[in-house]
Formats: sequence, structure tokens, C-alpha cells
Amino acid sequence: MNKQKFGIVGFPWDGGASLGRPGARFGPAKIREAFSWFENRIENNQVYNVEKRKTYQLQDKGIQDYGDIDIAAYSTELTFENAYSKIQALLKNNVFPFVIGGDHSISYPIIKALHDHTDGQVGIIQFDAHLDLVDETPIQGRFSQSSQMRRALELPRVKPEHVVQIGVRSINYPWYENYLKESGIIQFTAREVHQSTPEQIVKETFEALKDVDKIYLTFDVDVLDPAYAPGTGANEPGGLTPVQCMTMLDLLYSAVDAFDIAEVNPLYDPQDITSAFAARIMFDCAVERLSE
Repeated sequence: MNKQKFGIVGFPWDGGASLGRPGARFGPAKIREAFSWFENRIENNQVYNVEKRKTYQLQDKGIQDYGDIDIAAYSTELTFENAYSKIQALLKNNVFPFVIGGDHSISYPIIKALHDHTDGQVGIIQFDAHLDLVDETPIQGRFSQSSQMRRALELPRVKPEHVVQIGVRSINYPWYENYLKESGIIQFTAREVHQSTPEQIVKETFEALKDVDKIYLTFDVDVLDPAYAPGTGANEPGGLTPVQCMTMLDLLYSAVDAFDIAEVNPLYDPQDITSAFAARIMFDCAVERLSE
């Protein structure tokens, strides 16, 4: 059994929501609320998964909530420094960081913390409707919800060919065509996922990342079709289903070294549909990691 603690960290920040709808700062509280519904099913450190017909034995007190990142509303830089320091401390203490946001700009300081914690190559798996590779614009600046992957690629040991984007879709800026061809970033569009199987997508993802030392996974809830996750910063039709995502994630939980969920926006989430899905992901990840 893995002795690593499962560390929940809230990142209630939507200062990067310069084009998408603000409100993701309220995500961590709602996800935690929904998480308690699943956590209530644990008895004597055991929980039964109906779909897998399996009872999991969990570590005693393996799930720990480390509170929220200290937010400096006036400063993205200071807020990100606070996030970087908190995640670095958890990694040094053998805690698996599971960060709940927050708009998608939150990923960059967490990726940087994992990057700086290792001497090896870092791969990134990104579930997302959007590419988030914008460099810098007068409206969004350098650290928006559209730029965190571009910033991550500036880290010395994050190579474009070690970035796998799953579920990307819709319409985007024309400069992307040449940028993607030249960079070598690996993509599985939403339609390609639909035309394949979740198992095959994960198999090809692992093949792409076979030479990395650490893997970061970021899950933007807008990778789901808006019918399943209406509470996000931007709705893009033609997305993935919950079962597709859950099947892929089940195969990835034990292989990754840090995780975040981004763009849960309770202000646009009727009956907490999106928060509940995010909480289910967090619970499934905890069970898989704490029962190894």
C-alpha cells in the first residue's frame, strides 16, 4: 500500500478569467461540499465501488485537507508564489497534491512546483476543450486561463512532445495551425476520442510519455460536453461524456504525480452538477492512490 498522503488543496482564484466567466473562486468550497457526500460512504477505512464490484481498503487518515492557497487578490505573482511554496512543501513531505480550483491559470505554479521538485523530465496530460497555449495579449496578459500551458512549456524540462491534450475541440485562432505543427504537442480531439476507445487513448498517452520521470495531470471540466458540466468558464459543444473521462482517469490515477481540477464555476452550475462530478474525480483518485 502506498504510504503517500492524499492532500487536498483549494485554490480559490479566478483572477485569470479575463475572457471566460469569472466565478471559479467559489469552486473549491462547492467541490469539498460534494466530496463529503462520497466520503460519508467510508466505513472502517473501507469503501465499496458498485461499478467495479470491489471493496477498497484505505489507509487510515490517508485523505488530508491542507486548506486553501493564500490568495492575494491584488497580485497574481504573489498568489502564484504562495501556491508554489505550499505545493513544494507538500511534495517534500511525500504528499500527493490534489488541487481544486479556480480558473485554469492555477495550473502553472503547481506544474512549476512539481518541475522544480524533480531533476527529470516532466510530462503533462491535459483534459480540456481549449488548448491554453496563448502567449501574451493586452487583454489577458501572461498568466491567464488561456496561457498556463504556454508558460509550462517555458520550463526547462517540459518538452512539447511530452504534452498530451485530450478532448480539445471547437474553433480557435489561425496561428495555432503552424504552432501545433512545429511544436510537436500531442492531441486527441474530442471527436478522435469518440471514434476510438478510452483505453486506446490512454495507451497512446503512456507511449508518448514513456521517457518522462514525472507526470502532471490537469482536468478542466469543460472537456466534458456542456450537457454534463454546465458550470464552467466557457461552454464548448461536442465534448466528452463522464464515462469516457472516468474510464481514462481510472487508468491514470496511479501513474501521475500531481493533479488539478480547474474551471468549476458554481455561479453557472444548476443543482451543483459540475461540482459533483469534480468531487467524484477527487474521490476516485483518492481511493485508487490510497489502496495501492
